[in-house]
Parts: sequence; structure tokens; C-alpha cells
Amino acid sequence: MLYKIIFTKGHLDDLESLEKGVTGDILISNEEDVYFNPQYITIERVNYEFGIDKECYLEENLVLMHQITQETILKSIPHLHKWMFFEYWRPISDEILRKYFYPKEDWFIFKMEIE
Repeated sequence: MLYKIIFTKGHLDDLESLEKGVTGDILISNEEDVYFNPQYITIERVNYEFGIDKECYLEENLVLMHQITQETILKSIPHLHKWMFFEYWRPISDEILRKYFYPKEDWFIFKMEIE
């Protein structure tokens, strides 16, 4: 399977994401141009948001990490593939794609082949 991992705000590590421990500006597309929007979040951020007063912590398309960087995001893709994320996550619509992730000129795309 050929995936495109798209950093919609450019290719450099996003300092804001590193500081906040969460990012949602990454897209993964497959060979059929179906787009998924994983929500990368650090364990530290979950601990901060999931206080003792909460019953549960829920996030759609959640990927927990120790640190959110370009390198760790790219390393997560084979794990997501092995877990078959495409069977569990809802793809995003063209409308959402255009509304929140365009212009495509800002995108930095990595291609990754996974067997």
C-alpha cells in the first residue's frame, strides 16, 4: 500500500504542537486518494486533560505518542497500517478537506510504501 503522509502546514516540526503536545494538521491518504486525519497527542497532554474529575478521555482517530515530531509521526505510519487504521477510522470528506486543510500549496508530502 502506498501512503502519502501530508504535513499541511509545511515540513518543519511545528513548535506549537511540540509545546502543546497535540496536533491535528496531519493527513494520511491511500492509493485511492481517501484522506484520514489522525489526532496525534502526547501521553503528557492526555494526563493534563484527563483529570481525576473526568470519567473518560475520548478523541476520534487518536494516536498516542511520547513526543510529536515529524520523525515520530512518520515512524508511526507502519504501526497504523499494521493496526489497519483504515478499517476503524472514518475518512474525511472533500468539504472538510477543502475547508480546513487547503491550500495544497502549503502541503509537504512524504510517500511511504508499506507491504
